[in-house]
Amino acid sequence: MKIVEDLFIVDVLQEAKILAGHAGLKRKVDSIEISETPDVIHFLAENSLLLTTGYAFKDAPHQLGDLISQINKRPCAGIAIKLKRFIDVIPQEVIDLADSLQFPIIQIPESLTLGTVAHQLISFIWDNQIEELFYAIHVHKKFTNMMMKGYSLHSLIENLGSLLKCPVLLLDPIGDVTSFSHHFQTGNMKIVMENVEDHFKRNLDNYREKNDLTIGITRQHHPVISLKMFKVKTMNPYPYLLIILNPEKLPYPSSQLTIEQASTVISFTLLKNEAIRENSRMLENHFFASLVDGNVSTKQEIIHMGKQYGLLDNQKYVCIVCKIDDNKQSTDIMNRLYDYLYKFFKQSFLKIDNKNIVFMKDSYFVILMQFPSNIDEPNKSSIEERLIEFQNEAYTNLKISLSFGIGNFFNDLTNIPVTYEEAVKAWKQGEELFQYKFINFYETKQLKELIRLIPEKDLRKFYENTLRSLAYPKNKDEEDLVNTLFVYLDNNCEIAITSRKLYVHRNTVKYRIAKCEEILNYSIHDSQESLQLRIALLLRSNFT
Repeated sequence: MKIVEDLFIVDVLQEAKILAGHAGLKRKVDSIEISETPDVIHFLAENSLLLTTGYAFKDAPHQLGDLISQINKRPCAGIAIKLKRFIDVIPQEVIDLADSLQFPIIQIPESLTLGTVAHQLISFIWDNQIEELFYAIHVHKKFTNMMMKGYSLHSLIENLGSLLKCPVLLLDPIGDVTSFSHHFQTGNMKIVMENVEDHFKRNLDNYREKNDLTIGITRQHHPVISLKMFKVKTMNPYPYLLIILNPEKLPYPSSQLTIEQASTVISFTLLKNEAIRENSRMLENHFFASLVDGNVSTKQEIIHMGKQYGLLDNQKYVCIVCKIDDNKQSTDIMNRLYDYLYKFFKQSFLKIDNKNIVFMKDSYFVILMQFPSNIDEPNKSSIEERLIEFQNEAYTNLKISLSFGIGNFFNDLTNIPVTYEEAVKAWKQGEELFQYKFINFYETKQLKELIRLIPEKDLRKFYENTLRSLAYPKNKDEEDLVNTLFVYLDNNCEIAITSRKLYVHRNTVKYRIAKCEEILNYSIHDSQESLQLRIALLLRSNFT
């Protein structure tokens, strides 16, 4: 990359004068243009230096100010003008404008033609670009050889940082730092890395669409830092992000092309790593699928085969199944999203407890939680709180809605198939009752199975008498009333919890409950009426 001040080492500009815009000599120069037309703005490329005699403005030199204002917005690198041919002197008002815009005005020596100046400057710029191209090819070959020799992803990032002499970060699709160069091993730079990671995780969707960014750094002497982002694509629906810090300090002949060539090799390395992980994951999924299907029969066999996947003996076990609520995407997109989600699940639930196991069975994500047998099992509310946090995190980061079914705790690993089956039943029941973004425990299902022993005509009569006109909602408002009523009763009539789960205001919950009582013509807080309502709501999927 060349800047305006670099051009003055070329012979044709060694006797040139800078008439204005000294502060703009750091402007980037990519090309040279010659024009004598007043509408040249329509034909200038970004970062071009305009060569002219000013012929179009010979009768009104002050109008050069309008031209400078226009091409400054492009932005252009500056203007080089040959005086004494059509314009003798640049008006002071034009000089002042250029200084205020930090826009360079260069006076070309009278003895030179514009063609001669353009030829030498273009050759100078092109020689630079050719050298950058050859350097980029050299880097690509070097990184390709490293990949073929089995160098790790961290080694590639470390080498890239050394070549560029700039700090380099690689963020995964979730926004976590996957690898970084040696620059971040010092105390201050660790803080910078934490700040960058935090910025991206808070607004990942927006930053994925950007190429350049400036962010503030806390607890640092330098409050802002510039970043250059390069997307590194793999089979994930979202790319990795290769981030170069302080890209304006890249030494010659490093360039954007150099980084793009290196990122291509990094992409292949990530694809290779993903293929290895996928094979390992398939083996793990196959074992646990066989386990929950009851195909691993003896306890000794379960312990022996499960040990390599983190399965422990003498624990308390519970299965949680999860599914994406709306999976109307194509099969290919869903497969890629499942791959991405699998990693998201694994990272999130291992943060809760590193003994948790995540695997896939059919279209379910399955979390097998293991707790020491000598401690009390967690209560439902603590598990539910963790799952709500995860639901919110998934929606914030991935814009997807997830629902969970939870089985019962068991003290023997031979009962893992039982807790898995309960979790699946709980999920299916939740889908019938809530449709989306629910967390449902298995115990509710047991009551429903007992109710099914009662003749259907008696159940229907009980259902209609209890819910009255809400038994068969006729519009969305009535559907909302029934759904609010169910969640309200299921959470012990706690308005705050109900409003949080339904994502509505507390006053909305109060209004809907009051409306329900008006329609039902009895108090839902009466213990007898409340019990009948809960049972009637459980029957809803049978009659709607």
